[in-house]
Amino acid sequence: MKRGDITIKILETIAAGAALSIIGLFEAFGAILNSGYGASYGKMRKEISKSETQINRKEDKQRYYNILYKLKKSGLIEEEVKNNKKFFHITVLGKKKLAALKNKQKLSFPETRQFKKEDSDKFTIVIFDIPEREKRKRHWLRSVLKNIGMAMVQKSVWIGKVKVPKDLVDYLYDLKIIEFVEIFEITKTGSLKNIV
Repeated sequence: MKRGDITIKILETIAAGAALSIIGLFEAFGAILNSGYGASYGKMRKEISKSETQINRKEDKQRYYNILYKLKKSGLIEEEVKNNKKFFHITVLGKKKLAALKNKQKLSFPETRQFKKEDSDKFTIVIFDIPEREKRKRHWLRSVLKNIGMAMVQKSVWIGKVKVPKDLVDYLYDLKIIEFVEIFEITKTGSLKNIV
């Protein structure tokens, strides 16, 4: 998970928890690392209840303290002591930063290596006609297809003995470009079967 994603999740967690103790925040950080960026707050709460949520690696502990220090120094969170326990609150500046980070994230795409290559005994063909106004999405899709092991026949026609990952198809829906993409499988009889 990228640092910006972790910052978003920590700020979201503090904002959702109103006041979070240092132990609670430490557990939340472990849950963020274990559950991944796309996890819901509910999934993170389940991760917190698991014993493996503990942050055991020295590098992860250091990463936690570094992020916490930077968030406090930047004025995004503030510390409060109650009954000899430290608690954290998100500041007004923190809420603005969180909104800006989430907006920036909407404009970006997941890393191409996030989508794993999975071999298949059948050929898959991906054909797309993504409009010029969406050319960033078109370039990104080409990179993903290359990464999962497909070969370019033409700029918008790709083939390979691989499966198209379900999370990629889901993301094409999220990007609102699925209507411009056709995914086919070549059956044993040689006919094309539309799989999306």
